[in-house]
Amino acid sequence: MKIGVFADTHVGRCIPVAIGDLRRRAYRHAFTEAIDVFIEEGTDCVIHAGDLFEKRSMTPEDTVFVKDELQRLVTSIHSRCGKEIPVFIVRGNHDGVPENNALDYVKHPLATYLRIIGDDVLVGKEETQAYEGLCLLGVGYHPYISRRFESLKPTIRESFAGKKELKLLVIHNFIEGYHPIPPGVPEHNYLTMRDFDDLGLDVVVAGHYHGRIEPLSREGTVFLTPGATEAVDLSDKGPYGVSILEGKDSMRFVPIKPLHDILSVKVDSEQAVRPVGWFVQRASNEANRYASDLQMRGSEGVLRLVLLGLTDEDPYNIDLLLAAELEKTKRASSRLLYVDLNNRVESAKQPVVLPALEGGIEFAGEMLSPFGSSAPEAMRIVEETSTALDEKASQKTGVLTDTDRMPFVGKWIDLIERTVKQA
Repeated sequence: MKIGVFADTHVGRCIPVAIGDLRRRAYRHAFTEAIDVFIEEGTDCVIHAGDLFEKRSMTPEDTVFVKDELQRLVTSIHSRCGKEIPVFIVRGNHDGVPENNALDYVKHPLATYLRIIGDDVLVGKEETQAYEGLCLLGVGYHPYISRRFESLKPTIRESFAGKKELKLLVIHNFIEGYHPIPPGVPEHNYLTMRDFDDLGLDVVVAGHYHGRIEPLSREGTVFLTPGATEAVDLSDKGPYGVSILEGKDSMRFVPIKPLHDILSVKVDSEQAVRPVGWFVQRASNEANRYASDLQMRGSEGVLRLVLLGLTDEDPYNIDLLLAAELEKTKRASSRLLYVDLNNRVESAKQPVVLPALEGGIEFAGEMLSPFGSSAPEAMRIVEETSTALDEKASQKTGVLTDTDRMPFVGKWIDLIERTVKQA
């Protein structure tokens, strides 16, 4: 049996906003490429391990796109072998909550192949799926998964007891010992490899971690993370793609060529005090070098520049001077689509300690870490605020009205007061 596995497709994501349309196209392109791989491989079923959508910036066009691509998958396989393959999808943190699940948007009368799994088991309902030599169970994303999973173990163990089929569990949470846990993620928000001991599992498919990780075996259970199909943040490193599972001992990673090339470069004075011109010149050289490389390869790309170090001048002048240089580079090479500048240079006269973090998840986790066990709740408020800004922000000012803003102010005050009391 050949099983196609992918995760973290984040269809609808449009970050950075400055190139939102370009990034939205990149995620759609990666999704299409993944479906092409599954069709070419002739998969017998497909598993998506969560974060199908970005949700926050998902549009009706995004849902129609996903429906069409999934229908193209099952129709193509049907034309080859005369059978309708199932597509199993578990809810990720970006797909919402059980009561407001973005996956509901891809359900439709023709999608008899679609099986959304993982939420019934969270409330104690039977949800085991069986299909041609495969026994499968999903567990949807849960912010307090370490506690919840402990209570689910008897159900999981019983669901797989005595089964001769390939016993496979699909989740969307980090696993310590297999995934590098990002800074600031509290212990209750991830599992450990020990949590899966003695559950009688053959394979654990885990979404949520965006990087590519080799399968790892422990106590007879193989852990598989396909990673994302496209860079979710510009700081992410590839490769990106899908996995093909042909039994417990046969797993292949199939890379996907991204729509656009992405390069992240650091310019660091390594704590030496440098003039503004030093940073401008070196950053400009990196941009020109990358633009030339894109031109030579005939590719289009996005450059992420991270500037670190100290200056005895005004660090803000780096942005002003470098902007002009970067504009010249982009005019000279249409292949360089965008430069994302992250100026973290500090003034040697008035040093400001900034977190040495590159990705959005790590940065948010670090900023919210003072909330301790309430950090996931704080993150949810941030995500709700972002959703409200997408939907209700003024076109002129980009901010919410007092009426729309006050509920979030109330939530922050309540959370801060509770955190202070706990401390």
